[in-house]
Amino acid sequence: MNFEGQITANLPAVDFDQTALFYQGLGFKLQYQSAEWMIMRLGSMVLEFFHHPALDPQASWHSACIRVPDIESYYRYWSSFDWRAYKHARITEIQHLAEIRQFCMIDLNGSLLRCIQTAD
Repeated sequence: MNFEGQITANLPAVDFDQTALFYQGLGFKLQYQSAEWMIMRLGSMVLEFFHHPALDPQASWHSACIRVPDIESYYRYWSSFDWRAYKHARITEIQHLAEIRQFCMIDLNGSLLRCIQTAD
């Protein structure tokens, strides 16, 4: 069997307009939006969002992994974003763990995005 296709992260969004502005600040482009679904793209990376107006960002448990070949470049680019403009959003420093190098971002909806260095 030849498996082909694509899997993307599906994250909640309280407000699509605010979520789109947030991710556009990180360099993503709005690819599609309806009343219930939104798709953002950055290069070949795709994030999809479902409308969840009742979500409490402080209690969100949603997450996605972003795997990149050069974590330092992504960290420099995304850490220059004005994180203070969004109440719940934040970014960590790069962490050097036993098996991975990563930094984490929490978006305005409380979703955790782990940015992980791919193997050399």
